[in-house]
Order: sequence, then C-alpha cells, then structure tokens
Amino acid sequence: MATTKEKILSVAAELVAAYGYEQVTLTDIAEALQFSQPAIYKHFASKAELWETLSFDWLDTMLAGLFPYEPAAGVSSQAEIIHAWLWTLASSKFAAYREAAEMFKLHTTYLAGKPELEARHIRELTLSLMTASGLTNFEQTRNLIFLFVRFHHPVFASSWKEDSFRTDFEISWQLVAPYFT
Repeated sequence: MATTKEKILSVAAELVAAYGYEQVTLTDIAEALQFSQPAIYKHFASKAELWETLSFDWLDTMLAGLFPYEPAAGVSSQAEIIHAWLWTLASSKFAAYREAAEMFKLHTTYLAGKPELEARHIRELTLSLMTASGLTNFEQTRNLIFLFVRFHHPVFASSWKEDSFRTDFEISWQLVAPYFT
C-alpha cells in the first residue's frame, strides 16, 4: 500500500502530465486527494520541494537502467561497456523527452534553476559509469559524460531528431572510441 507521500507524488505526476506543472497548484493536488492543502506540508516543506522530489523520482525511473547498470550479455570490454552505458543514458533521456513531455519540462526547469541539483545528478551518473566500466578517475569519467552532454542534457532536447539521434551519437562515439582500445 502506498504511503501518503507516494500518493501525493503519484497524483502530482498525473496532474503535471495532464496540465503541465505551471498550471498545477498544491490546492489542485490536495483536492484530487481529498486532503486539505496544509496536509501536503506535512510531507513536503514547500511546493518547490514537492516539484524537486517529483522531478528526481521521475528521472530515477527513466534512468533505472543505469542504477545499477548491468551490461547486456556479450558486452564485456571496457569500450563496449562505456559505449552501451552512454547509449543507455542518451536513449533513456530521448525516450523521456518524447514520451513524457510535461515531466521532462518540469525536470528541465528544475535543473536549469538549481546548479546544485544538476551537480548531484552528474555525480550520480559519474559514479554509475565508474562502477560499470572500471574507470577509476572521477574527473575523467565525469568529463567523458560531459563529452556526450548533447545527447542527455535537457537544454539540447529541442535538437534531438528521431532520424539522426543514434547516428549522431555513434559519430561522437567514434571520436572517443580509440581512447578505450
């Protein structure tokens, strides 16, 4: 059975998907749950905290394949693992952008306004890639992820095109692949 906090997040996600987060108020969420608005504050200190939690819970769901990352059968070399990990990141973000536009917009807005949240996200990604690939230098691994920022950062989402996304990714990979062979 879902906790009250989980119910609040679930209803908030439904309302955001239907109306966009700019249009959803705490009153809307409370009414949908048949709560009083102050009851929401027992679980979230502010609307901003609710949006932050919702945004990152959604992102964690979208990127579940990276936490922890398990390479597919037959993928064993460091280069193959890194390539597959980066593609999982890119394709997951692309799918999220295409399939959940309003939640993606909420997350994009939150990252843009909160550099500490973006830093947290990049740190989590970096640690995941390090664990999966055996890379040991945090800064180098983080910078490898930055090299592929065009394929996962929300600011670039409007340039992601169905017919060229994978091709562009592979062209970029070919530039760094020799480093891992």
